[in-house]
Amino acid sequence: MSLEFLDPRHDPEPADWEELRLAAGQWVTWRYDLLRAYAWGAQAPVVLAILRRDGKAVGAASASLRTPRLRRGVYTAARGPAGVLDVHAPGNRSQKGWWFRDEPDPGLLRAYARGLRRELGPGWRSMVWREVSADERALLPGPVKVNLPTAPLAKLALPWPGLDDWYARLDPRRRDSLRRRARTFSTELTVRIGPAAELVGAEEAARLRAENDLKHRSRFLPVAPLPLPYLEALIGGGESVALTYRHKRRLLGLSLILDHPAWPICLSWGALPPESGGRKHLYFDGYVRMVEWAIGAGKRGLVLGKGQAEVKSGLGAELVPSSAVAVPL
Repeated sequence: MSLEFLDPRHDPEPADWEELRLAAGQWVTWRYDLLRAYAWGAQAPVVLAILRRDGKAVGAASASLRTPRLRRGVYTAARGPAGVLDVHAPGNRSQKGWWFRDEPDPGLLRAYARGLRRELGPGWRSMVWREVSADERALLPGPVKVNLPTAPLAKLALPWPGLDDWYARLDPRRRDSLRRRARTFSTELTVRIGPAAELVGAEEAARLRAENDLKHRSRFLPVAPLPLPYLEALIGGGESVALTYRHKRRLLGLSLILDHPAWPICLSWGALPPESGGRKHLYFDGYVRMVEWAIGAGKRGLVLGKGQAEVKSGLGAELVPSSAVAVPL
């Protein structure tokens, strides 16, 4: 077994990366051009690891190197002598930061943790693994684990042939309000859903995303909005879908979806507030449009992401518990 550590900012894409990514069913998030764009704009240095057995790539993991910051908002691209290894999917809270071509291998994860610490030095004394389900905790290395519950992940299965079948499973009051608003917005606004590159530019997407991200930003763990180069690569890469609301060409609302043959991921939502010329309730209408699109495209379901759990549950989504697991090294 061997490990290959990469800095996506500088290291070229490995020759077998694309084959590994697709064989493991890892779509948009793990495209190497997106990893590179994310790493250049990230708050902390990113280390990508490829796990190999007998020379064959069998898995991957990505970790951000979190070091103490003397002042909030001051970030460094250099590796520090000590800190915490934060294993997470770059730019996507709905996926884990580690995966395999085949079945999960605890031995490889133990080797990854040991190898990463050897690579960085003894000052890196703990790891945090994000978006871990209950049955995955035993796979993680280390005899001592601290489980920190996080917001559940909402997944909406769509085993129906049409939108009315989904509507029929909703609370009657919610169903009536969604239908009424959908008719109103279809009349008053230009609503489109399709390939992102055809519907939205990266700069206008960045403006809406930044406003939405900052609105929900944690005071204690600030997360910077996705940088413009990342959105340029995402939108122009051909594997993302956009839902747009416009009034006289002005973008009022935007949802970006990471496409997938079975379970697309709703990556983000952004909208102008009413006081800035936006419309109320676009957020709820967005789910109607995305469900209609997913059913029409033959998807098995939608990953609705994290946050607003009560709203998503009311739309029929399953709330899948997840945790951040801290492991001392």
